[in-house]
Amino acid sequence: MKKQTLSIFVLLLAAAVLMIPSSGFASEKKIKDTILNLDYTPIEIEAPPCSTKIAVVKFTESKPIKEIGQSKLFRYIPSIDIGTWMAKSLYTQLKSQGYNVEYFETMDDAGDSVIITGVANKVYIARPGQMEMKYKVQLDGMVTKNNKLLFSKNYISKQEKEFANTGQNAGKLMAGLHDSFSLFIPQAIKIINDNN
Repeated sequence: MKKQTLSIFVLLLAAAVLMIPSSGFASEKKIKDTILNLDYTPIEIEAPPCSTKIAVVKFTESKPIKEIGQSKLFRYIPSIDIGTWMAKSLYTQLKSQGYNVEYFETMDDAGDSVIITGVANKVYIARPGQMEMKYKVQLDGMVTKNNKLLFSKNYISKQEKEFANTGQNAGKLMAGLHDSFSLFIPQAIKIINDNN
């Protein structure tokens, strides 16, 4: 009798152990990849005039950014690589303000132009609940001329919100670029003007 009870107990214990990982896998399967469409709409930024032609070069990534966030249901994948998104957003912002600007994929392509570029360090959005949102956009903005670094600074934009209408995910990340560019662009243009 004791052997039979012990056998049943061992079987129940083994079944319980086997069920734990499978329930964990089931919850992981619920999280689906979804593409987050990253774009950029320029804002008004106060910056000095500049007549110099400016090259904007694709940002490098401090490490490859393949995932840009997560909610309870989705893992967010960027629609465009982050280095391209940041640089093309910067180009769009500068162009909208009337600067003479051109976009290049590499520093070599930009040649002897004054270059504004940077490093994409972090782009991340988390939605732990429907009424909660956290986002972070971190980049290094740089200005170079004739292969000489004239300026480099780290910019971080982050927010935590807890209210019913947290807005669109991609819109919050764009707002992070707005925050950073409103500081970076005036500083970059001043450096360019000072070195001409």
